[in-house]
Order: sequence, then C-alpha cells, then structure tokens
Amino acid sequence: MKGIYDCELIEQSEVSEGVWLARLMGPQIARSVTAGQFVNVQVSKCTDPLLRRPFSVHAAYPDEGAFSLLYVVIGRGTRLFQRICAGEKISVVGPLGTGFDLGDQPHTEHIVVAGGCGAAPLHFLCDALCEKWGCEHITVLAGGRSKEAVLCEDEFRSHGVDIEVATDDASYGYGGFVTGLLSEVIGQRKGNESNIRIYSCGPHAMMREVARICHESKVANCQVSLENNMACGIGVCTGCVQKIKAPHTQQGWEYKRVCKDGPVFNAEDVIWE
Repeated sequence: MKGIYDCELIEQSEVSEGVWLARLMGPQIARSVTAGQFVNVQVSKCTDPLLRRPFSVHAAYPDEGAFSLLYVVIGRGTRLFQRICAGEKISVVGPLGTGFDLGDQPHTEHIVVAGGCGAAPLHFLCDALCEKWGCEHITVLAGGRSKEAVLCEDEFRSHGVDIEVATDDASYGYGGFVTGLLSEVIGQRKGNESNIRIYSCGPHAMMREVARICHESKVANCQVSLENNMACGIGVCTGCVQKIKAPHTQQGWEYKRVCKDGPVFNAEDVIWE
C-alpha cells in the first residue's frame, strides 16, 4: 500500500564502480510493490535538498519485509544517499507509479532489454516473470559501454534465464549497441512476432531505438520504463510529463505524468523527441 514509511537501511555496498546496492527494511513496501514501480527517498535528514529522489525497486523480499535499490552515484542526491549508514532510518514514499504488464497468455516469449542502470527494475521484472510464467521463456539482453558497465549479469543468470550481453566497445559479448543485438534476436524469431513481449529500460536514446525496432518488426507489445526527471513523484507538479499519443484529442497527443501514469508505457504510444 502506498504511504510514507520510515525504513531502516540494512546495508549498502558498491557493487561496481559508482554503482551501489542498498537493502532497506520496509514491510509495507516489500509486500505491495510490483515490478516497474519506484520509491521516492528523502536522502537527507534536513530540508536540503528539498526534493526526494526517485529510485527503481531492484528486488523485493516480502517474507523478510525488505526491498533493495540499485543506483548510480551521479549527483548530489545519490551522493548523500550513498553516505547513509546501516541502521539509520530513511523516509521513503512508495510504492509509486504503474509497473509492467506481464501478460495473460502462457507460452509467450519475453525479451528483456536492459541498458546500464536500466537493469535495476528489469531484475525485479525477471523475478516476477519467472514466478508467473517460469524462466524458460525469458531472454535478457544486457548492454553497457564496456564489460564493467554491464550490470546484474550474474543475477540474471542466477534466475536461469537466457542472457546475452552487448558492449559498445566490443570488449565483451556482442560488439555494439544492445539494440543491434535486439534486431538480431527478433530476426531469429521471424514469423513469431505476435508471440513476443518486449520490456526495456535504459537511456532515452536506447529505448527510442527499441521502440523503432519493435514497430518495424511488427512486435506489438513493447513496454518501456521511462526515466524522465521527477520532482514530487505523485503527479502533482507535472514536472516529469511525457507526450503520449492520444487520437481522441485535437492535436493527437496529450501529456502524461511519468511518475503516476507511468513510468511504464507502451513504446508505440510514446512520442519520442
């Protein structure tokens, strides 16, 4: 159930250069969050910074009452969060947003496309897909600038799903963007496009290309988790809006709030700019 909770930081550690994994105790969130949702975290005990910071939920452990967040330290907010010590209480709002639709048809092939830290919510998604459908029909395509930038590879493998890796610098796995790998994987399934569901999270340009590939390949079910900058996280400030196709309107589109109506959208509905 969505609410404001004081969550205890159990532990956090650096799992890759500049990438941290935090585990928090928050039974209400752990037992109600779904794959693709996020939480808004107060990263300081004072009012500076004023705004909370959004974090995708990386995993949930309902039986333990815990959940984890995987994040990159890239700004003041994440630097402050990284300095919080185990045992401290953190104010967390969540779970927030609309998560992934896992489908209702058995024997569907699920392809998960992760770019960089976009792997965070997709790890949780794989948990959910495996629980609902089994892991044998799931393929993960994980991309990064280099081998070191590919996140969660071992965790994805531990699910028992098929995983292929792409690196921009060709240092590991497929040489090139993960979207190039996606094109090849879809091509190998030609004639079966209607039985494929694709889920993606990562840099904006990567997801735009995923959307283009799905459109041209006639893969109708392609979901993307957008990472627009957010302020309030609950749909009030409209600071994170995204243009979404809306044929019923005069202009053919409307603004949707990524924090409330998303962050997961059908890629075909997004107006990519």
